[in-house]
Amino acid sequence: MATSEKAPEAGLIGRPLEFKGGKVAPNRLAKAPLEETLARTGGGPPNHAHFELYRAWARGGWGLIITGNIAIDPLHLGTPWDVVIPYDEQSLAFFKGAMKRYADACTGRDQPDVVNPKSRPLAVVQLVHAGRQSMRGSGRGITAPALAPSAVPMSTMGNFGPIGKLFDHLLWGPVAAMTTEQVHQLRDRFVQAALICAEAGFDGVELHGSHGYQLAAFLSPRTNLRTDQYGGSAKNRARLLLEIVDLVREKVKDDFIIGVKLNSSDYVQGGLTEEDALLNVKWLAETGKVDFVEISGGNYENPSFVMEGFDSEAEKVKLEKLSSKTASANSKSDPKATGTGANTVQGAGVDPTSKTTARTGKREAFFQNFARRCRSSLPADSRLKIILTGGLRSRHGIASAINPDDGAADMACLGRPAAVFPSLPLRLTDTSIPDSSPEAGTPEYKVPAVTSLALVPIKIIGAGWGTLWHTFHMAQTVLNQRADASKSTWSLINDYTKTGATQTGFKESNDDWFMLAVMTVIPMLACIAVFVFGSRSSSS
Repeated sequence: MATSEKAPEAGLIGRPLEFKGGKVAPNRLAKAPLEETLARTGGGPPNHAHFELYRAWARGGWGLIITGNIAIDPLHLGTPWDVVIPYDEQSLAFFKGAMKRYADACTGRDQPDVVNPKSRPLAVVQLVHAGRQSMRGSGRGITAPALAPSAVPMSTMGNFGPIGKLFDHLLWGPVAAMTTEQVHQLRDRFVQAALICAEAGFDGVELHGSHGYQLAAFLSPRTNLRTDQYGGSAKNRARLLLEIVDLVREKVKDDFIIGVKLNSSDYVQGGLTEEDALLNVKWLAETGKVDFVEISGGNYENPSFVMEGFDSEAEKVKLEKLSSKTASANSKSDPKATGTGANTVQGAGVDPTSKTTARTGKREAFFQNFARRCRSSLPADSRLKIILTGGLRSRHGIASAINPDDGAADMACLGRPAAVFPSLPLRLTDTSIPDSSPEAGTPEYKVPAVTSLALVPIKIIGAGWGTLWHTFHMAQTVLNQRADASKSTWSLINDYTKTGATQTGFKESNDDWFMLAVMTVIPMLACIAVFVFGSRSSSS
């Protein structure tokens, strides 16, 4: 019979985590925010499908559950099937009622016979504004521009020259710089959304300031070219986020958790640097009002972070080489230019003196180096906890990441494994399973076709397929199907078409086939066209 002496890592992961305000997570495992795409077409309130999915995660033994993003603005959706907070009062009243049911599902309060109220998971809502990453027509007119800190268009296919720019324009649409009044309206929408979550019974909110969404766009020097109080310096770029934090904390109880998801780097030339990111963490900690920062990285313009084999150190090296080429080209075209190379490298988020970290064993904890820098910079009595996401799979990897002596974080956040195995924490924290046992960690699985798609020069295709495949598995949970990573793709797709739900029941399946076509066929056809026409133009 195995004992806890044979599973010290399981015991470490199973330790409770108390936040400054008094809320306690029963263990160190957080379910990462995942886009469920289960709301009705055009966006809507959480529904039966969401409740079923999150009830399963509540039963699964997670210490903290962070919901998929809830859009604070119905005119800027990330996908056409986001949960979205409406404008009009009548719809808002219905939405608030749905949110209470959502909170009960996430915390397990609606199944007290299964989820012990004394050791239930904490439930936090991720709030988002998609900004310039809201596709054309996503909640607004097809010709209406997306609002962003500055009028910097999306560039996911820039490698294909003019044809790539054309398709980017067709997919994402125009971008308009926000007025100061619109920035204040955005700030107030975030505050209103947080208060709705608190009233509904959630334990907290997470402000999505990562992956290129609106708050991240304000933080990044590449996408924030403003010269007013919300741009021009790193502190000014962080002003909007800090104002939202201040206003939310003023209006909620001290035990209400406020978290922020931040990039360690954008991994795009001229984007957020690690030094900028460290400053953002420092300023959030100094407020004494933020309970955690979830560390991630990347955006839609470089979605490598959601692809197989991602290596943050390797991404830095790529940026350094690209920056060196740019600096060399600039110096040749302008011999009087001085210091360009150093500035470009720093702008790309790379320390010129750093060396690529040697990797051994299975690659996990993509952003661990940066998270460790964050944690070591905080005072011992800081309110701020560090949550690390990205690549964590094994019990050993998780335990190493949260080791109290030399670990990088206070909590480990798992996304894709949670989509496939909703009860994974029960396995990771089971001290009757020795740490050395193959049964101790996440079961091995592979996403079909992902290796082939990784060869496609448009990264967003491979990244999108991996995300979609895991979305299909969340649909399995909605339908109360057994976790099975080997299930055929066709079966997954067929089941997915049965999961679109409303408050009263399931939608007609043909509506979901339409959803699936929009999510897969149309974007892939556009990308194939870019590849074909781009190749022809480059060869001519």
